[in-house]
Amino acid sequence: MGVTFYHKVEDANDPLFIMAFSGWNDAAESATAAARYLVQHFQGKRVAQIHPDDFFQFADQRPTVKLSESGERQISWPQNEFFYCRAPRLARDLIVGIGTEPHLRWKHFGSDVLQISNHFRARMIVTMGALLAGDLHTQPSRLMAIATDSSLVEPSGVEITRYEGPTGIVGVIHTLMQDEGFAAVSLWANVPHYIASLSNPKATCALLDKLSILGGFDISLEDFDIAINQFDGQVERIISRDPRIAKYVEDIQKGQIPDEIPGVDFQDTFEGDPEEEEEKLPPGAEVADEIERLLRRKPDGPESD
Repeated sequence: MGVTFYHKVEDANDPLFIMAFSGWNDAAESATAAARYLVQHFQGKRVAQIHPDDFFQFADQRPTVKLSESGERQISWPQNEFFYCRAPRLARDLIVGIGTEPHLRWKHFGSDVLQISNHFRARMIVTMGALLAGDLHTQPSRLMAIATDSSLVEPSGVEITRYEGPTGIVGVIHTLMQDEGFAAVSLWANVPHYIASLSNPKATCALLDKLSILGGFDISLEDFDIAINQFDGQVERIISRDPRIAKYVEDIQKGQIPDEIPGVDFQDTFEGDPEEEEEKLPPGAEVADEIERLLRRKPDGPESD
């Protein structure tokens, strides 16, 4: 079914094309939260959509059903939508794509993205992502970037990475734009792996800060001050309740994380029954599970659903 365009845009002002996808590319929902903030902050108008039918295995990414106020059942499908942001305080227009990483036909999906970019005559594209890393939650969020030209990144001071390995739809789209001669940057935030189950306003704010420098537009990020303070307090309370988590974070601070748990080789592949697999989980995964469990627990009661 391809792309549907909903509105024309007259007199486009050098639009910057920005995208973020939930899934593998979006640790702690940091990148998609940044994209949604842009749409809300600048009152973006939906201008295009890539239809999901050709790109999703719905048995894996199931649609959801909700009841309307009148009691009618409504189906929500995985979305990949694009919003046009234009505001007097913006030095340039923004096209913001917010979506879900597709399961199928990534090259065709990238071609649809390219069609949208050409339709609105965008000359530069920035994709955003977030990855799990060994950083501490007490530290500012570190960012890294991939760029078709290093000069695109220099004003932001973000380090360019030479990463090689598995990639997601963000990497596929970035490479497509590179091959098509677009100026393209892929901007990534590091998220502490032991709090991956928490939405991370620090990483979101860091992405928006560097994005505004890369794109040459201004955005106020004061709204994040309260969210970051609450986040820091929440994480500290969780850590203080569990000596195992506190010890794990203390070891990270001291740089004393062991390469392996005694008797367990981290390079082993998980084979065998579930009990054996659980014994081979690295401590970070165990700590993340425990934090998620504590988050679901009410302050003075049992865990909530």
